[in-house]
Amino acid sequence: MTIGTGNALRQPSLKDFSAPAQAAHQWFRLIGRAIKICRLYKPDYPIVVQVRDQLLEPLAQALSIYGAWRFRITPNEIFLLDEAVVRPSQPTADAEGMSSKEETLPFLFYRDGIRALVLLPGLPRRDLDALFDALLASSGGVITHDDMVTLMWQANTTHIQIEAVPLEQTIYLSSRRPGAGGGGGGEVGQSYAWTPSGNEIRAELGQASGAAQGLHRDTFDDWPLPLDPADVPSAYQKMLPAMEFSRMRLSTEWVGERSTDWTVQAPDVIREILGLAPGSRTRSLLAHSVATWLVGAIQRSSWAEAQETLRLLRELDPDGSLSTAELTEGISGLDTDDISERLDESETDEQACFFALVVALGRPALDLACSVMAKARKSRTRAAACTMLCYLCSDEPELLAPYITDHRWYVARNAVFILGQIGGAEVASILALASEHPEPRVRRQVVAALGNVPRDLRAPILVAHLDTQDPQLLSAALNMLTREKNSQAAETILKQIAAPDFESRSEDNQRTLFNALAEVADDAAIPALKLLLHKGGWFARRTLERSAAARTLQRLGSEAAQAALAEGLRSRSEAVRLACQEALATRKAA
Repeated sequence: MTIGTGNALRQPSLKDFSAPAQAAHQWFRLIGRAIKICRLYKPDYPIVVQVRDQLLEPLAQALSIYGAWRFRITPNEIFLLDEAVVRPSQPTADAEGMSSKEETLPFLFYRDGIRALVLLPGLPRRDLDALFDALLASSGGVITHDDMVTLMWQANTTHIQIEAVPLEQTIYLSSRRPGAGGGGGGEVGQSYAWTPSGNEIRAELGQASGAAQGLHRDTFDDWPLPLDPADVPSAYQKMLPAMEFSRMRLSTEWVGERSTDWTVQAPDVIREILGLAPGSRTRSLLAHSVATWLVGAIQRSSWAEAQETLRLLRELDPDGSLSTAELTEGISGLDTDDISERLDESETDEQACFFALVVALGRPALDLACSVMAKARKSRTRAAACTMLCYLCSDEPELLAPYITDHRWYVARNAVFILGQIGGAEVASILALASEHPEPRVRRQVVAALGNVPRDLRAPILVAHLDTQDPQLLSAALNMLTREKNSQAAETILKQIAAPDFESRSEDNQRTLFNALAEVADDAAIPALKLLLHKGGWFARRTLERSAAARTLQRLGSEAAQAALAEGLRSRSEAVRLACQEALATRKAA
């Protein structure tokens, strides 16, 4: 069943597949899930061992029933005959398409040049492990040491066959294009735009000065030609012992090379290269190589390797002039979703290695650190990321300014928390910007962060929050303001109390404002409090505002405040007299 790629044509559902295609689809889903789990956990974790064990049985059973599977691979799909057993998910009218774990598999094969994959009945566990390990290595990011074709060739599988694109090789023909009359002439270079003739292929064999040639004299031109014919079988028998020895030697050397981690040998090789050519050009090229190595180690979550690589990079480039820009660009292209997932599942010691690495990297790792802070799902990881950012941005807190306006409120809140931990006058302007965030939880965190800001800089920001209807935010702002007398805060509170909508506030909100006024006000607030006490004249009623104004005068305790209460006791309004009596009774009880 051939399915078109247009939007008007609906892709068939799983139930429309043939039985072999359904089995293949389910098996690739198991592969995708297993790769995700193996990337999150260590190889010796029980869940990793379990998911790998679960791959062989359904595959062996399907191959024994349906015969060999031959898959055709495109960049986005894997076909069994003409059925796409792996394909991108399609969005529906009600919701967007959800990405499944196996959707990345076609690109992993296609990127490394594999166009067809054949699985034969009787497939052993060794072959399946080789395929899975190759997929796992390729899925670690674009920076990998080997491609899948190389890994499968080294595994020498017997029941898994792959078809890859042919190796492309640039062929240099004649250094000169033959003229129309058969003579010389023409341009020096490669023959791209015309079909090579026999003259081109056979002309100028050997090395020409200043021109690249496809055939070199020193490869075969100096070989002596045999005068007598040789008996091929006997000659082969004479060569066989030397061939067997060479084959065994090559195999032994190859096994030794594969069993030794290249990262252990690379630093010594790099230092030796620098020693042989200790110039600025060599140092720049080596710094480029090590920076690329470092970015790849971070993508693979190999923190110990990354730390060793960073030490080597600092040895080559102490001031960062050769590698900072490249590191910044490389780290910005990392798959931070994958790194965050791995950190969430890591032990505390592994997380500590990562955070120490990022702090050591400094400015180039800022986006990576903020991405981990934003995408981590576990509070332990987020808390550690915030601590890491405190160290990273302690000297330049303005680096966090872009994250203050992030549409994700929790990112902005965490950035504000970090600024509060850094403290100082430098963060005041950034916190003022954050105080305008539409999310109340961000503004509450701003108030808490202002505790580490100088008093004269935090007061205007706190005062701006006094018109809020959020009781938690108002209480937090008032608690910060009431640490000392503040005429500006007292004036702002009085304006809020005298506002026409003050009565629409909740009683707790009103009491909070009056209590804060008693803490920050001085005798300059007494005239306004007297107006609130006597408000309404003869028709005054018993209200929360009147009682709170009397208690605030009593808490001020100055001679002017006591005189205002005494005047209230002589008022003709019973409501005013009762309010003053209750305030004075509260003082006597205290």
